[in-house]
Amino acid sequence: MRILISFGVFILFYTIGIILPLELTPHYHNLMSRLWNWTEIMILILAVYYIMKTKVFQWRQAVIAFFLGTSCLVSVFRDPRTADIVITSFCIMAAFYSACRLYELAKVKNSSIHTGMAESIRYFGVGAVISIPLAFLNVLYFSLNRQIRVGNVLSSAVFALKPAISEEVVFRFFLLAYAYYLFRGKVMNRFWNICIYILLIIPHELLHYPDLMIKSPAWAVVMSILGSVFFGLPMALLMKKKNLQMAIGMHWFIDFVRFAFGF
Repeated sequence: MRILISFGVFILFYTIGIILPLELTPHYHNLMSRLWNWTEIMILILAVYYIMKTKVFQWRQAVIAFFLGTSCLVSVFRDPRTADIVITSFCIMAAFYSACRLYELAKVKNSSIHTGMAESIRYFGVGAVISIPLAFLNVLYFSLNRQIRVGNVLSSAVFALKPAISEEVVFRFFLLAYAYYLFRGKVMNRFWNICIYILLIIPHELLHYPDLMIKSPAWAVVMSILGSVFFGLPMALLMKKKNLQMAIGMHWFIDFVRFAFGF
């Protein structure tokens, strides 16, 4: 029940974020950046709450969380919204560390936490290879309305790390741990598994289209459905069935190819 309440709170928050005039928050240049940042702040608060609640400190997980968070600060060279990027960085750190604690409290073994560096790189590569068809499908979609302009491959690869790491850690790794924690001790039937996938896919997908929701609600719904099926679901499946590393690899390669082709 609590997972449905959590999803309902997000939908209410999302609706308010769309209705509230953008002029009231001049820091943000569009609805997407505002809602995205606000959602990360909410998840940051939730993650910190569970960190404080568990009162257990693990050095290895803290170091990994710090590494993941700071690696995304490279985006300050691409995006002028420094404050938002710093919030994202802290959100990644808190979300990853909190998720590790929640998995343990839920008594769910997650291979992402205990995988070594070499194995993590291998999983990352496997995720990237799996995503090749989706990456070029994504480029094909963008090329329908914009011209392809091949850019710097190295910078595209580096800057693609930020969305891949942040979105997979915050919106899938943490939310999956949060769902398992809420379901601890309960029988996981088909209905609750579907609820988990909805939590891992729909909020993240909707955050891409608040501006389109204003201009063309029907088209925004269509785009959300297509994005969920072709991109959100595969990444959620990798996160739930495999591990974080593979999901990040898939997400990274899709964004890397998009950036490299000038989109």
